[in-house]
Amino acid sequence: MFDKLMDSDNGLVITMNWITDCLFLSMLWLLFSVFLIPFGPATAALYDAAVHTFRRGEKVVYRRFFRSLKKNLKTGIPAGLISLAVGWAGFKVWNLIGAMASESQLGYAFLWGFFVVFLVVLGMLSFLFPLLSRFETDLPRLFGNCVLMCMANLPKTVALSLLSAVTIWICAWLWWPVIFMPCLSAVVASFFIEPVFAPFLPSESEEDADGQN
Repeated sequence: MFDKLMDSDNGLVITMNWITDCLFLSMLWLLFSVFLIPFGPATAALYDAAVHTFRRGEKVVYRRFFRSLKKNLKTGIPAGLISLAVGWAGFKVWNLIGAMASESQLGYAFLWGFFVVFLVVLGMLSFLFPLLSRFETDLPRLFGNCVLMCMANLPKTVALSLLSAVTIWICAWLWWPVIFMPCLSAVVASFFIEPVFAPFLPSESEEDADGQN
């Protein structure tokens, strides 16, 4: 009975492995992101490891994370710092317009206009690091391809922006969900992102062969 319970094909064991991987991937991402500079490569690595672990059933989750982290340092670090700067600037502008909104109807209209624009930007940034994790590119082409993909897939961009906004709000408000929300959000986001990437990706067999070289 104990052997059956600990069988790797047992539903309970699979679920516990998923929970463990989700927690540890999220905490790995948090460990690197808290220093800000590795935020970009860590986010790309989180997405890559989450897709291959939870969508493809691979068992090399942590090796995958660190391999992706190392591979994307050169482009990921400046991309991450730019994204953090945009997020910080957006937050400050939101507070500034919010103060104006309390004093005039025009300020209130500006507030909602900015909210819509920032949601689109957030959706674009939600594509950025998954794009980095799956394609080798330099910084200008990374941002250029991100804009093109987002504009060509606006419904998915909006969905990703809402997903990112909810994830950020939950983690900022409650704090403790940060131990699992980053990985969970990456997995959910992959259902919107992977269909967009699919026409441009090699077959799984080619990708696996390339990854072993």
